[in-house]
Amino acid sequence: MTLQRRLILAVLIAAPVVWLLTIAMTYVRARHEINELYDTDMVRMAMQMHSLVPLVDITAAPSRARLPTIAEGDQGDAGLGDLAIAAWLPDGTPMHIDPDGDRLPRARGVKGFTDQRIDGHHWRLYYLDDDATGWRVCIGQKLGERNELILSYIAAQVLPWAAGLPVLIGLLIWFMRRAMAPVRELSADIERRSPHDPEPLSLAAVPGELVPLVNAMNRLLVRVSDSIEHERRLTADAAHEMRTPLAALKAQWEIAQRSPDEGERARARANVESGIDRMSRLVSQLLTMSRLEDAPALALLEDVNWQPIAQRALSDCLALAQRRKVDVELIWPSDDMMPLPLAGDPNLLGLMLRNLLDNAIRYSPAGAMVTMDFRADAIVVCDEGPGVAPEVLERLGDRFFRGGGQREQGHGLGISIAQRVARLHGLGIAFANRADGRSGLTVRIFRCGEQR
Repeated sequence: MTLQRRLILAVLIAAPVVWLLTIAMTYVRARHEINELYDTDMVRMAMQMHSLVPLVDITAAPSRARLPTIAEGDQGDAGLGDLAIAAWLPDGTPMHIDPDGDRLPRARGVKGFTDQRIDGHHWRLYYLDDDATGWRVCIGQKLGERNELILSYIAAQVLPWAAGLPVLIGLLIWFMRRAMAPVRELSADIERRSPHDPEPLSLAAVPGELVPLVNAMNRLLVRVSDSIEHERRLTADAAHEMRTPLAALKAQWEIAQRSPDEGERARARANVESGIDRMSRLVSQLLTMSRLEDAPALALLEDVNWQPIAQRALSDCLALAQRRKVDVELIWPSDDMMPLPLAGDPNLLGLMLRNLLDNAIRYSPAGAMVTMDFRADAIVVCDEGPGVAPEVLERLGDRFFRGGGQREQGHGLGISIAQRVARLHGLGIAFANRADGRSGLTVRIFRCGEQR
């Protein structure tokens, strides 16, 4: 169900409910006020009658004490049968001052207000006694008179609301549709957009309640655009990088198939095998880079023990170090100092160390020493290679970038992978030529914000 339909349904339910509650509250209040008015009048009438009754000549026949009967003249809207008055002598003899009052019971012992059913009608009665003389007065009123007045008052309030409620609901629905128009326009704008369009959504006509949502969507559009651009560049660079080795493999394979010289065919087969290894390494690095690019955060974290991680990285690079006749040394701090405390993924951190160690070994000459120094606040990898030109240092880590004059085979992905792993763990990697008077490159892994 759409948000607009939910709002309309809420209005269709809430408006009648509130209307009914308002009617109920109005009824309760009107009944209280009308009862208060009539009860007050009945008490005052009883007090007035109580003052007049002793003035009646009780020696006369009771019939002579009757009130005059209204037989002619305009009586207006008077309902004489709805109000009655009765009085009794001290000995209980009725005075017959009101023909309608003769129906009222004396109800000896009852004082104040009471409700009774008389001749099929509900009456509200008020009794007042004079304890000194024994006179008793009763004022009675049909409750139907009060109910009729209450219903008339409620009808006067309800009928206009009953007529206006559909109009009110219609207006509310119309205003809600108008209020939801910016949402529909925003949806249409998003629907028309190309996946490659990073232009942020306009906030000009967006209601204030939707501004945080639109801002979040704009940030998402930027991330999606960056991701698409990264994938595009990765695909383009990978296609460019694989074109040359594939062409070389094809040429070497043709030589191995067609050359009449056995020695030349053997060299061609060796080149094909080397090219396949290189392609395999490139594909593996591309898959690793793609997996790391799609990982916005680490799912599982555990306290890192650097020793087994470093030993595995060294074991993976041992064959390359032996082939190039390069020594590798792992330097650990004293026993009372923990190297670079961190919580993270040991497998990814091992991948980071292996790529940096592999890179240092490949660019160090035979007989050189590569060190990986674990310190309390950093991990420092030093090689004894030729170093890097200052203009190249800034571009280290760019995918598929390799400085000019490099004789070692590679694809420029190892450092990019190491940097991505470092960013996932809140680490940074800095590159600098060695400052101790020796040639080579220094790679420093540190916590972001703690570089010194």
